[in-house]
Amino acid sequence: MTITVYNISGSPMGWRVLLGLAFKGLDYEVVYLSGSDKEHKQDPFLQMNPHGKVPVLEYGGIYRRESLSILGWLDEQHPTRPLFGQTPAKISATWIHAARYSDYLLKATSQVVFPVFNGSDGAPKAPGGNEPAIGPTSSLLKTELRELEHCLSESAFLCGGAPSAADAVAFPEIGRVMRAVETKPASMSGLGFGDFDLDFPKIARWRDRITALPGYSKTVPPHWNE
Repeated sequence: MTITVYNISGSPMGWRVLLGLAFKGLDYEVVYLSGSDKEHKQDPFLQMNPHGKVPVLEYGGIYRRESLSILGWLDEQHPTRPLFGQTPAKISATWIHAARYSDYLLKATSQVVFPVFNGSDGAPKAPGGNEPAIGPTSSLLKTELRELEHCLSESAFLCGGAPSAADAVAFPEIGRVMRAVETKPASMSGLGFGDFDLDFPKIARWRDRITALPGYSKTVPPHWNE
């Protein structure tokens, strides 16, 4: 049976699951829905997830929802290369990190990159067309990035020497920040992210380690390569 992931290109939650699959070295297929056409809010996808949210993982005719739950299911079904560790202490630590990044880092990143992506370079815009005051939110993101930098002080990955669920959750947020730096350099420089690799060298090295892993390239949002 084939693992199939239903996703929207650029969704950080969907990216988490693809990274988890890559970390485990599992084969899978991806079905990308059109976010602009709101395919995730229409049938047949609503039959898979009535909440209309990605990702959804299908295996053996059963649909699984919510990214952290899916990562946990992957460990249950495929114990090799565990995403949450094997000891009670490691499992607890990994869940703590994954939960934090799933909440605080996700929110802090979104509050910065959404206005940047929606505006012209140098002029971030909220979806409604008004220029938002994103200075405070950029400071919040820097706080979360400093915490991430600290967590990488003693190990190659966030919870030790191998990539874990914590890395799968945190990495898409760094990916979104780097995409914003790449595509809207003036905006990101104005918000204090122009020298990202100098300001956060441990994150930069961690990012490079993950992008060098086998299977990583398949996880990248396809519209970023267009």
